Amino acid sequence: MLKNSVWRMILITALVVMPLLGACAQPTAQVVVETQVVVQTKVVPQVQTQIVPQVQTQIVPQTAVPPAEKTIVTIAYNGYFNKSFGPADPPIKAIQAEVAKKYPDIQVVLNVMPYEGGPWHDTYVAWFQGEDPSMDLIGVSNYWLPEFAQAGWLLPLDDKISKDVISHLNPAFVQAFSYKGQIMGLGPWWGGIGGLYYRKDLLEKYNLQPPKTYDDLVNAVKTIQAGEPGMSGWTWPALKDQVLVNQWVQYMNGFGGKAFDDSGKCVMNNAEGVNALKFMKSLFDTGVTPKEALTWKEEESLVRFASGTAIFHSGRQDMTFWLNDPAQSKVADKWGFVPQPAAPGGHAAGYLEAWAFSINKFSAHPDAAAKVLEVMFEFNVQKAFNLSQGPLQANVDIYKDPDVIKNNPNMPLIQPVLDTAVILPTPKFSDISRILEEELSSALTGSKAPEAALNDSCQRIDALK
Repeated sequence: MLKNSVWRMILITALVVMPLLGACAQPTAQVVVETQVVVQTKVVPQVQTQIVPQVQTQIVPQTAVPPAEKTIVTIAYNGYFNKSFGPADPPIKAIQAEVAKKYPDIQVVLNVMPYEGGPWHDTYVAWFQGEDPSMDLIGVSNYWLPEFAQAGWLLPLDDKISKDVISHLNPAFVQAFSYKGQIMGLGPWWGGIGGLYYRKDLLEKYNLQPPKTYDDLVNAVKTIQAGEPGMSGWTWPALKDQVLVNQWVQYMNGFGGKAFDDSGKCVMNNAEGVNALKFMKSLFDTGVTPKEALTWKEEESLVRFASGTAIFHSGRQDMTFWLNDPAQSKVADKWGFVPQPAAPGGHAAGYLEAWAFSINKFSAHPDAAAKVLEVMFEFNVQKAFNLSQGPLQANVDIYKDPDVIKNNPNMPLIQPVLDTAVILPTPKFSDISRILEEELSSALTGSKAPEAALNDSCQRIDALK
């Protein structure tokens, strides 16, 4: 019984222990399951896909900066700034493009002025008197610059424009737009200067040289007219207006005269001046110049030369652009262009009509205006001016440019004429011009003797002071 009891206990114990041992044999399977759970948990990709877009969408608006306000520089000039007469953009576009490259913080705009000189001049005067700050750069005729400078309405440029820009400008033009030793404007961007056109074919036919003196010219006219009946001799505009004054200044200098002495007193009535006016009248009296010229404006005076019925013509250099065009001219390839003749003791003189740009003394943006002015007289814009509007320009480098020469192969003819440039330097140009128009016309039409006309001119001019 004891044995049976013992074996029963052993059996019971075995039955109890074996399941326990079986349970202790399972840990390996449980560890594998836990390892698989850890590997399958993908945390990193979830973090990346959430963070990156959030950072990107937040940065863009934070770094956006509103555009800076531009300084507006206003140029006052007439409608020609919006036009082109050649293979280049209109001047205002050339200026705006170059300024945008160099000074993106400056915007250039144009205030279009009247074409007529009187209303244009008077508009400026009204602005100046009101100390208007809205106009920065103004186109100024060489007639007006001394007047405006004397009144203190223009900003001197000597300390505003870099010496490098000035060094590329024709010194004669820098001087022409100075007043009492100070540079008051840069120019010309466009201009006209008087020279002498001649029929090259006719001079060669009669074995004559281009005239250097007045006597040479008169003798050439007589010689050619003897063999070419019906030809006009020497055409030039003599209507009683501004163009007659321009012609007078050429003849006066050609005889060695001058307008004023060092004190500013009128001396046009000296011996040289009287001889000059007598010579002008003699041209009509002898038929060298047709009497019809007394009624000619500038554009009317060139018709006979362009049509092939005049031997000589005093006109501006811009005729060189089209005289070789058979559609506009009957003298294509038959003409030449030289400085005006002169008398012994005088000098060849071509009246300069030109426009400069000055800074309004009351400008709200004088420094920005000076930057734009420099750009206007650097090579790229000066070249565009030339190709768009024709010569004359102040920057001497453009006269060597192949595109400029290709556009106007006669550019080399113009350079000697430029060296003869003269003006009538006076702050009272408008008043003096009106006096001279009247008195000169009275002498040429015979209602006054030349000496009396000049005496009266000087008396009236000196009374203006």
